[in-house]
Amino acid sequence: MRTKITAAAIFPVLFLCLSPPLYGQPKDVRIFCEQVKGNTYWLKIDVVRVQELIGGTDATNVYSDGTVYYRGTFGLRQTQSTSAEDFAEEVRLKAQTAVEDDPLAEMQVRVWERGSKVVIHGAKAAKKEVRIDITEVGKSKSRIRFKFPDKNDYTIEKMREMFEIAFAENKAELRGSEETAQIDLGMTIEEVIKLLGKPKIRMNLGTKTVLTYDDLKLIFKDGKLKDVQ
Repeated sequence: MRTKITAAAIFPVLFLCLSPPLYGQPKDVRIFCEQVKGNTYWLKIDVVRVQELIGGTDATNVYSDGTVYYRGTFGLRQTQSTSAEDFAEEVRLKAQTAVEDDPLAEMQVRVWERGSKVVIHGAKAAKKEVRIDITEVGKSKSRIRFKFPDKNDYTIEKMREMFEIAFAENKAELRGSEETAQIDLGMTIEEVIKLLGKPKIRMNLGTKTVLTYDDLKLIFKDGKLKDVQ
């Protein structure tokens, strides 16, 4: 007895064979997310949440290159900055200039400053990001997104580096990052940001990158520190 194979039966098999592999989450990153849940940390970066009339926007994003962006879309325009203070001020200005019946007028900005004590109450590895949900002592909540635009960066090693940009495990570690930091020629951009925190300005100029702090300018070429001004 011969079984008749129809095109309808073949199509799903061909689709599965020809479809590109899914951009999944590494198993060790998922395990890491489970390990950090319920633990207490201290923030090494500012965290911003914009409370709107309905819901809110968690604006803090840490990227795999070490950059911290504060980003949100309010009305028809996106607001973005590497400075939590500048981002918060722009959002407050939008709220102040909105007309009375505009939903933007109801926006309120909350900034959790560096050094705040938080508990991670949720952590999830998604397709291109890891979402870390935090609760402050006052029970207010927010979320930090760790972004992986390049799937090759989506590794446990990179996740740990990014996590250390945002969180300190204890106050001693937090204080240590405020003490004298030794910067050496040849260090990578990620290594410098881990020591000094996020820069006030970051300029990407092809193979050249410039990080600017209050009284310091660091010049990198091909990802390595070449000069300090």
